[in-house]
Amino acid sequence: MKVLGCFLFLFFSFQAVYGDELSDEPLLFCNSHWPPYSYGNDDGLAIGGYAVDFLHEVSGRIARPVELRILPWLRCLKMAEDGDVDGIMLLTENEERKQFLLMSRPIISDANLLWYRIDSPHALPRPRFADLQGLRIGVVTGFNYGEPFNTAVVQSNLMVDEAPSILGNFRRLDRHWIDVFLVNRMAADYALHDYPLLKARMVAHEGPFESVGFRIGLAKAGRAACLLADIDKVLEDMREDGTIDRIMLEEPFEYRR
Repeated sequence: MKVLGCFLFLFFSFQAVYGDELSDEPLLFCNSHWPPYSYGNDDGLAIGGYAVDFLHEVSGRIARPVELRILPWLRCLKMAEDGDVDGIMLLTENEERKQFLLMSRPIISDANLLWYRIDSPHALPRPRFADLQGLRIGVVTGFNYGEPFNTAVVQSNLMVDEAPSILGNFRRLDRHWIDVFLVNRMAADYALHDYPLLKARMVAHEGPFESVGFRIGLAKAGRAACLLADIDKVLEDMREDGTIDRIMLEEPFEYRR
């Protein structure tokens, strides 16, 4: 009995130590290379951007180290689904993603606009998705434009034409390969920052998109799922104490000196 008691004591002591070690291991999050929100180095490690700033702040406030990897977007989603990463930073929610992610409260919100060449006869506000019928609509591959847009694509037979980047879509718009491009103001301004002549040929109008929140997604199969309430509380505190606004007022990462 003494031998058994000693064994059980050692076993549970090991479990306690091992559990403490696990809590000290960095949580692994991923995102894509998505300026101005996230930038990676040649080794795939995040080095800056608004999403990185947010995650560093959250990590410090919940007292858990977090490592952010920069991966191709579809791979990042699949790894979260499989539990190979603990979360994703930042993303919008939809029903498909909520199957394998727990979504935090929104950190920032934005709405997609309708971008045209300034001389285009199509350059008009369009308050309904059905108003986009007959136009060649540029979208970014893998980007979530929301369930109302997805439904309208089917119901109104909208012509969607994908390209892998925001800048690529603006160039296609400039060459009249598409008629309209859907993207939010901040991402558009960033993509056009180094191309003032191209930017001068573009104009944005309001569309049928509602403002949507960008959130932290915690993988249901990952180690961070139990932290949702803590992260939501931290995000609420960050909004109330002005941290979110302060971060978003900073220049994009590569323009900081």
